[in-house]
Amino acid sequence: MKILLVQPPHWSPDGHANFDAVEELLPSPAGDVVLLPELAGAGLPRADYLARVRALAEGSGAAVVGGSHYDGPSGGAVNRGAVFDAGGRLLLEYDKVHPYGLELRNGVRPGLPSAGFELAGRRLHVLLCADLWYSAGLAGHDAFDAVLVPAFSVTWWDGPAPARELWQHMSVARAYEFMTYVAVSDWHHETTYQGHPCAGVTGFANPCPETHTGFFTGPPDAPVSSFDLDFARLDAFRHDRAARGFG
Repeated sequence: MKILLVQPPHWSPDGHANFDAVEELLPSPAGDVVLLPELAGAGLPRADYLARVRALAEGSGAAVVGGSHYDGPSGGAVNRGAVFDAGGRLLLEYDKVHPYGLELRNGVRPGLPSAGFELAGRRLHVLLCADLWYSAGLAGHDAFDAVLVPAFSVTWWDGPAPARELWQHMSVARAYEFMTYVAVSDWHHETTYQGHPCAGVTGFANPCPETHTGFFTGPPDAPVSSFDLDFARLDAFRHDRAARGFG
């Protein structure tokens, strides 16, 4: 299974402009799964947001994890997203359970956890940005084969390096602990949100790389990067872990 991580160069408060930009960036064919960053839909009404994610999935021929948008009135919205398959079928709606920083001050409400979705016989899960920092979002479930993280990594540091390092360590820790792939799509680090810079933490964590340098790859130079989810290798890794008493 091939996943494409989309890291657009700019974020717009106009969700339609963001989706237009993503459509221009995506190659054809677009692989099996496309992961958009958090708030790709900005403040679009729910119906408009869902229509754009569905159209992107149908047009790209891939399942699309549509980042998110603010669903609801200002001061009481939920950060919410959706997944559509290549045929335009809704696979999952998911919420941000742990609003963070600026969101809390703007009155964004916590959402409800989701159960993930199935694609080509594999179980995938979506955690919105800061939700990756809470292991309870993965604990207590049957094994997920990949965790997909739409992010908008607003940082308080003077540059992107500290946040990138934290995200790298967190992604690898989640991947190894839960024996799953972790893919993160973020905006480019020159993007800002309400005056605060983004760190650009797009990357891919692999719990079973072929070499010691492969536990984390990213952030990419290009706005679209591609990774293979080698589930046969992941299954072998899980069997080995269980045989050694780590299962």
